Amino acid sequence: CPWPRIQGAMFDRDSLLITYHDRRGEPRGPHKKGQPWEGRGDCIDCKACVAVCPMGIDIRDGSQLECIQCALCIDACNDIMKKVGRPKNLITYDTFRNLDAVEHGQRARLQLIRPRTILYTALMAVVGVIMLAALSQRALLEVNVLADRNPLFVTLSDGSVRNGYTVKILNKRYETRHFLLRVEGLPGASVRVLEFEAANASIDVVPDDLRALKVYVTVPPVEAAKLKRGSTSFSFVVRDKDLGAETRRATTFRSPER
Repeated sequence: CPWPRIQGAMFDRDSLLITYHDRRGEPRGPHKKGQPWEGRGDCIDCKACVAVCPMGIDIRDGSQLECIQCALCIDACNDIMKKVGRPKNLITYDTFRNLDAVEHGQRARLQLIRPRTILYTALMAVVGVIMLAALSQRALLEVNVLADRNPLFVTLSDGSVRNGYTVKILNKRYETRHFLLRVEGLPGASVRVLEFEAANASIDVVPDDLRALKVYVTVPPVEAAKLKRGSTSFSFVVRDKDLGAETRRATTFRSPER
């Protein structure tokens, strides 16, 4: 997993990291109830910190690249310290600078605002703005049109030409939407949605759902005779009844070679 290396590259001497306070914990060793604590450290070598670590490391050996800063070892150690009557936070969050300060008898100090944290905050803000902008421009409706390939067209007994299509409408809003379907670019064409009897029936699509419709487009004989040889471009228009917004998808209408 590359995360520990990425995480390690972001740290500096003032970063809060999970740390074992060896000055307080060493020398470690088993401890029985009633035994004195003089001359020994607070760590009873129970290995609870190792047992709970998802990476299987021993934080008492110092900061390690494999550590993912999950803090499970802190909770486990605090539970043990509570049971044996010792102060908590033998394992806790601390910085390398604070450890050095305590080593030299100086006062520990936490510095949260520094160039690195300002840079990271600015980068996260920029990424957040970009994500919000992308979400705000996300299309709340998707329409896809797939023309039937077999047969490409059907010539009816009266000379009309009919094509079949599958129209898929994806509603990305969190409310049911109502649509009307029509065509543009085919004079005199009629549209029939197979599952509806009425020509201009409302197409209801529930929230976050895709509805596939079988649609037949028929051009009457007089207009069919005027079509280009082979195929004619036109568009399906899906109109939101409530908002009035329209979405167009271009496709072709197949007809006999004349």
